[in-house]
Amino acid sequence: MSAGYLTERQIEILKSLRDKADEGTKQLLGRAIGGTLPRGDIEAVCQAINNEYLMKGIKEDYTPSEYGRELEDLLDVVNRPRIV
Repeated sequence: MSAGYLTERQIEILKSLRDKADEGTKQLLGRAIGGTLPRGDIEAVCQAINNEYLMKGIKEDYTPSEYGRELEDLLDVVNRPRIV
């Protein structure tokens, strides 16, 4: 995954997730930010983003909030190397 695909906002979100993650996930999120995340570790980063989405990205009516849509976009970017 190349860091060139991440927007400043996406990097900001990943840094926020990194700051509150366990040590192993911190390293993976750091690699995602730096553009050096191995394909085999994409799932773990997607899980961290998805956990954030479930906790803070949906409204009471289960539709995505603005932050939730940002997380969805970030998931798409991070997961793209596994799809192509």
